[in-house]
Amino acid sequence: MVGVFRLVLVILLGVVLLVGAGIIAVRLLRRARNRRLAALAAGPRRSLLAFVADNGEQGAEDLIAIPEDAWRAALPAARSLLGKLRGEAHAALVSVFLHRGAARAALADLRSRSAVRRARAAQLLGDLELRQAVPELCRLLTDRDHEVRVVAVRSLGRIGDPAAAWRLIASLDLHDPVPSLLATHTLVQLGADAEVTLSAALDHPEARVRAVCLDALGLIGATGAAVRMARVLREDGNLDVRVAAAAGLGRLGTRTAYQPLAAALDPTRPPALRAAAARALGDLGSPVAVPALAARLGDGDFHVAHDAALSLRRLGPDGIAALRARAEAEPGTPAAAHCRESLAHAEVPLTGMAAAR
Repeated sequence: MVGVFRLVLVILLGVVLLVGAGIIAVRLLRRARNRRLAALAAGPRRSLLAFVADNGEQGAEDLIAIPEDAWRAALPAARSLLGKLRGEAHAALVSVFLHRGAARAALADLRSRSAVRRARAAQLLGDLELRQAVPELCRLLTDRDHEVRVVAVRSLGRIGDPAAAWRLIASLDLHDPVPSLLATHTLVQLGADAEVTLSAALDHPEARVRAVCLDALGLIGATGAAVRMARVLREDGNLDVRVAAAAGLGRLGTRTAYQPLAAALDPTRPPALRAAAARALGDLGSPVAVPALAARLGDGDFHVAHDAALSLRRLGPDGIAALRARAEAEPGTPAAAHCRESLAHAEVPLTGMAAAR
């Protein structure tokens, strides 16, 4: 029995020694590999930095002529620069990547079984701003991996091709969609040419899709969609969508936006919608909104009255005069408190009893 126990101990000791030796060997090999890669990448990195410093005007031929193993070693640095550069330097570095076949390899990797490779390829194609890749990137919007879908959305925004708008909108209705803010940002990056598609999507049955499109239309400044957005504000059955419509109309800043926003301040409307309309009228920036906002300073909902007071301050002298008049006429009331708070932000002094209170 003792002999068997000793034999087991010897075997275990041997296993431990072998594992330890293996770990040491792997670490030594990794260090040697890293040193070799660093040595290979040193020259290309210097060429890359000189290329960027020269705004891409010279040195492209040197980068194209770099041996393949040295280019692979310097590729992380090159890809990092590609994602940061703009203008002529970016276009020149894109040309280097295209000459080295990076686009063909990335397009092939979009169909890789590895999610990491698919995501890395999608990011590279976005950094290359390669419009030919838009159909394949749109296909990734239904990828089984969430992170791959997120990278695909970002890359489509970087490319900025409005042809991707409808596929992006449709992907919002899928299971586990990308975050709404990311989708909105990407749709805005597609520019004014996506306005028609975004306006058409306001009839989409999914409320989240309608809300994202409204946010994007407002941020794009799609004044041609103002009438359509006003109809959504009046008629849509989802409160969040109507709130998004109010915010979008405020961002547009058109004259036609005033009437639907003023109507949304009606006391019969939900408090969240009244508050959104009050904020939007402040964004609108027109003194014509002063009476409508002043009427809501005594609103029974705190947020509505608070936002109405803040918006009045933003409307300039007429709005500030309305705040001062209400604060001095009704001292001690909640409305006067909202007025004083808003005026304090504007550093406008009050007089008499209202100031004392």
